[in-house]
Amino acid sequence: MPGTAWPEEMPSWHALSTLPAAVRHTEDAPRVAHPPAVAPSAPSLEEFASDSTLHGISHIFQHGPYTVRNFLWTLAFLGSLAFLVHVYTERVEFYFQYPHATTLEEETLRSMAFPAVTICNLNPLRFSHLSGHDLYWAGQFLGFLDGDDRVIEPESADAEVLKVLSQKLDQSKAERNLPFDFQELHSRAGHQMDQMLVECKFGNESCDASDFETVSLRPFPAALNLNDGNGPLISWKGWGGLLPRLERG
Repeated sequence: MPGTAWPEEMPSWHALSTLPAAVRHTEDAPRVAHPPAVAPSAPSLEEFASDSTLHGISHIFQHGPYTVRNFLWTLAFLGSLAFLVHVYTERVEFYFQYPHATTLEEETLRSMAFPAVTICNLNPLRFSHLSGHDLYWAGQFLGFLDGDDRVIEPESADAEVLKVLSQKLDQSKAERNLPFDFQELHSRAGHQMDQMLVECKFGNESCDASDFETVSLRPFPAALNLNDGNGPLISWKGWGGLLPRLERG
């Protein structure tokens, strides 16, 4: 009401300060100091060696003084480790060399068939055995005469050879009309094996011109064959095959 003084409402601090007895006891109890937690230390080398499954290491690192037994185990362990590293390194290097293996089967034969041997003389005919009749019929084929049956005179020709050719062409017409045969010409003027062959050996046996057979006349040059299949020659194991020696020139 106006004019009436009301007392101010004051907070009751004494009511707030009143706490249960259990709480007051906890606050008043002395605090106990706990030591800080200590981190676990790493095991010693001896403890690690005793728990390791690596063979031999437990005999190297042991509690107590270092003995001769420990030294011998150390040598054995290091030697085995070095050998292992050496082998691994060698195998790796060998792998990168990309090696390959070649299998070779060798069979030794005491004897085997000797192949046929053909010797061809590239010289067509012997000039000294040519006659005027031969030049008349085969002179153009041999390159001595032109289409008019005249002697060809190249710049490098030997004057003596040209003279002999002219003399051989001077013959009668009756001689020119005689029959002509290339086979007969080769047999007479061709290079014969008995005149070319100086020495011939097959193994330990000697051979001669009769062992060669004429296989081609086309008509020149001639080709002579040894071991044409009629009774083939046999080469024995080791040195000593066919050794022909022909005359040169």
